[in-house]
Amino acid sequence: MHEVSHDRTSRLDFVEGVRSYNYSFTVRSLIDDYPNRVAREASPILNWRDVRKLYESDHAYLMACGVQRVMQQLGWTTAAESVMEAAPELRKRLEETRSAQDCGTLTLDDSLEFPEWYTEHTDTGRDDIHLVPGGYWQDPLVGEVYDLGGSVYRLAWRAGYDARPGALEAFVNLAPPDARRVLDLGCSFGGLTRVFARLLPNAEVIGIDLSAAALTYAHMVSEQAKVPVHFRQADAERTGYEDSHFDVVTAFLLLHEVPTPVRIRILQEAYRILRPGGTLMFLDIPPYSALSPVEAWFESFDDRGNGENFWSSFLDSDFPAVLSSLGFTDVTDGPLEYDEPGYWGSAALWRTGKFNPVNRWVTTAKKPTTTEAEA
Repeated sequence: MHEVSHDRTSRLDFVEGVRSYNYSFTVRSLIDDYPNRVAREASPILNWRDVRKLYESDHAYLMACGVQRVMQQLGWTTAAESVMEAAPELRKRLEETRSAQDCGTLTLDDSLEFPEWYTEHTDTGRDDIHLVPGGYWQDPLVGEVYDLGGSVYRLAWRAGYDARPGALEAFVNLAPPDARRVLDLGCSFGGLTRVFARLLPNAEVIGIDLSAAALTYAHMVSEQAKVPVHFRQADAERTGYEDSHFDVVTAFLLLHEVPTPVRIRILQEAYRILRPGGTLMFLDIPPYSALSPVEAWFESFDDRGNGENFWSSFLDSDFPAVLSSLGFTDVTDGPLEYDEPGYWGSAALWRTGKFNPVNRWVTTAKKPTTTEAEA
């Protein structure tokens, strides 16, 4: 990460402090008051959507939502301003690394056409994903912006975005240790991809994404860390790999970022390129069914206030049933079994006002072997 000026350091500290206070005090008190609100309500509360009427006109709730959104915007703005101060050096480093292949490789495709759902936020003035200005594909320096702004979102910007990879390591340890080919779908800046490459040193690890800017940054970080990863610009719906090519197909926080029809096509593609007996594994946000109605309602804020246009369509679905309907077997679904003493969570894990380990949610499945498929 580049050096951050004193003024912007103070602003980032402010964003972290306000955000954590908002979650741990304002949001938590609103959730703690839920039983009282239900008792005063004449009609029954059946699901998370019904919770809306208990809070939607409450000034404390509206303030809490406003704080979440404004702090997200201020965090990205401050990160982008800081990056611009270091832009010449950063551009030079990215350009030098683009052709470097000391450990891994970077393959970009200038002819790749972006799907409309991926670009429409910027082109039509709608909220960009996560409110990142310009989305993940327009700004060549988005990787550095995300590294700084994303670490603020994790409430640990001074440590850096990849400083605490323990949860990702626990997730990767669920993969078959003898895997030889691993594909990370929608790998973005390569956080999960690098962990796979480190923990499975005998495997060929590939990360694909739509964004050339994200992949270039991922490649630079991987080369600097001397982690052998192969990054390639490609669409997860149409990867271009042959049938039964991979032992493991994985993704981290991808499925809630795409429309339902796209999600289905990605899963169908994953089934095609997995070898019989291969493993599918995702690390994402818990479904609303795993939370109480009031927690699910507060979790749904991102759908309305953080540019997550497909958030609820995924979290409100029966994902294991979808996988089974597509032919996958041995489907498992639940929180990541992982304990990190002293870690008090990030904004992503604090949406319900307290650190909640259930928010690291794992879904795994198998592609049946030829014998199982014939049975």
